[in-house]
Amino acid sequence: MRLCELTNYGVFDTKIARPDKKRSASRNTDVFEIEYYISANGKAIINDRAYEMAPGTLLCAKPGQKRSSIFHFRCYFLHIRLPEDSRYRALLEQTPDFFQIVDGQAYGRLFETLTEHLLSEGYDPDSDFVNAKLLELFYYLNKDSQNNRNCPEQFDRNNYRFIPKVLEYIQQNHQKNLTLAEMADLAGYSPNYFHNIFRTVMGITPQEYLMQQRLQHAKLLLIHTDNTLSEIAYECGFSSQSHLCARFKRSVLCTPGEYRQRNMNRYRT
Repeated sequence: MRLCELTNYGVFDTKIARPDKKRSASRNTDVFEIEYYISANGKAIINDRAYEMAPGTLLCAKPGQKRSSIFHFRCYFLHIRLPEDSRYRALLEQTPDFFQIVDGQAYGRLFETLTEHLLSEGYDPDSDFVNAKLLELFYYLNKDSQNNRNCPEQFDRNNYRFIPKVLEYIQQNHQKNLTLAEMADLAGYSPNYFHNIFRTVMGITPQEYLMQQRLQHAKLLLIHTDNTLSEIAYECGFSSQSHLCARFKRSVLCTPGEYRQRNMNRYRT
C-alpha cells in the first residue's frame, strides 16, 4: 500500500546542525512539512506570522507557504508529498499551521518509533509499518486540529495548554484517589470551568480519562504479571476487586480473568 511519499525525515537539532546561527533563511515549501518539537526556545514563522515554539507544539506547513525559524529547537520532522486527490491531503490542508497538541506522549511514541524505523531500516513507500504509522499520525492530527478549530470562543485557546500537563499528571498518578478539584487546581481553574474545557478538548470528562488510564494499567498487569486481581485493583486505583471487575467488564466486554487467559500465551514466553 502506497499512502504518500516521504521526501525527508529525521531528528533536527539546531544547536548541532547550526550552532552559530540565530535563524534560518526564508524559503517556500513544496511539500507538507510536519515538525513535533521535543525542546524549543524559538519561533516558527509561516507566511510572516510568528508562533512560539514549546515542547508539545506541532507545525504543519503546507505546500506553497513561506516559512523560516528562529533558533534554537530540537524536533522530529517529516516532509510528506501527497497526491492531489488524496483524502489525507485535504486533511493536512485543513490542519492549523501551528497548534498545541493534546497528548504529547502519544505523538512522542509515534514519532520516535517511526523515526527509529526509518533511520535503521530505510524508507520503503510500500511498507505496511510505515504507512500504518502515518495513518496513525493523520488520525491524531485530524482529532487535535478539530478540537483546535471547534473550541468555543469563550475558551481562550492559549488557556487549554494546561491539558498536556494534566494528562501527564493523571497518567503518573492514576492509582491515587484523584478528585476533580485536585486536577482543576493543577490547571489553575475552577472545577466547573476545568471540566468544561477538558471535555471540549478531549471529548471525554477528566474522570473518564482517569478511568481509561486505570484500565490500561490493569490490562498490562494482567498480561505481564501474576498479581492477583485484588493486588491489581489496589495498584491501579480501584476501590476493590469487585470495582475493578465491574468497570473492566463494562469497558472491555469480558472479565479480567478472561482477558488474562486470552492474552497470556500471546505475550508471555
